[in-house]
Amino acid sequence: MYRKVSALLCGFLLACSGAQASPADNYPERPIRIVVPFVAGGGGDFIARAWSDKLSDTLKQPVIVENRGGGNTVVGTELVTKAAPDGYTLLLVSPTISTNPTLLPNLPYKTPEAFAPVGQVITYAMGLAVNSGLPINNIPELVAFAKNNPGKLTTATSGEGSATDLAAELFMAATGTKITKIPYKGAGQGVLDVASGHVDMLFTGMSQLKPHLDSKRIKLVATSGAERLASAPDTPTIAEQGYPGFQAVVWWGVLAPAGTPKEVVNKINEALRVSLAQPEVAKRLSVIDGVVAVSSPLEFEQFLRKEIATWGKLLKPSDSNKAK
Repeated sequence: MYRKVSALLCGFLLACSGAQASPADNYPERPIRIVVPFVAGGGGDFIARAWSDKLSDTLKQPVIVENRGGGNTVVGTELVTKAAPDGYTLLLVSPTISTNPTLLPNLPYKTPEAFAPVGQVITYAMGLAVNSGLPINNIPELVAFAKNNPGKLTTATSGEGSATDLAAELFMAATGTKITKIPYKGAGQGVLDVASGHVDMLFTGMSQLKPHLDSKRIKLVATSGAERLASAPDTPTIAEQGYPGFQAVVWWGVLAPAGTPKEVVNKINEALRVSLAQPEVAKRLSVIDGVVAVSSPLEFEQFLRKEIATWGKLLKPSDSNKAK
């Protein structure tokens, strides 16, 4: 009788133990994909591939980067909202995720409600470059040229609501200038058109500017962060050139579909912290002056809500309609 009761008790305890098992206990058991809602070869693609192999090492599963550009990031983003909330499909996001709710009011998903924030991962400041043929070598000369030729100066952007677009908006607001924005699907073609003289200027990462700076087809007149960049120590920031407090940085973060178990989200967040702390990742990111800053899921959610509210006030729907 004792043995029978003992066996029943053991079975009950095992059953209870199994019922209380965390969803993260066996995660991950198969490959993970990171959807990048931008075309291949752009900044988002570079950012994801800078640490995806280290994330694979940490989680001991293949990590596949999948480019799904289009629709101002909506194509790839919507794809992730429809994926199973199990931690095997992640989304790399940039400031566009926080501006699209204002610029595109009929989005097929709601931000941030359609997602489980995992964490912000990287930030970096941009360079502001102009075509070498322009009589512009610094910010005061750029502002003077823009004011003397209202609307004539053009700037390439990576699409409405992108970090480069927002930097241009902030610059115009800070300097009281009017510059015509020319949208592209990515920064690559925009840089080429500035170098060839089809467009006058642009904000973008230093890695995309460097080849054209070396060939002297473009000129670096400023950088957009709070401090000078390690890759351009002799180039003053916009803040240093007469606009104290000016700052326009690119940030990147990771989201999962809403409903992803908290334990799984936390495990991914910790894996990101370990992966991005590797010296090799820092070396790769140095070409864009990238700064690793992995936030908690809660911090990233709060940041997203604040960004959405901020840009909701600054980017009015009427403004986006005019741009179209």
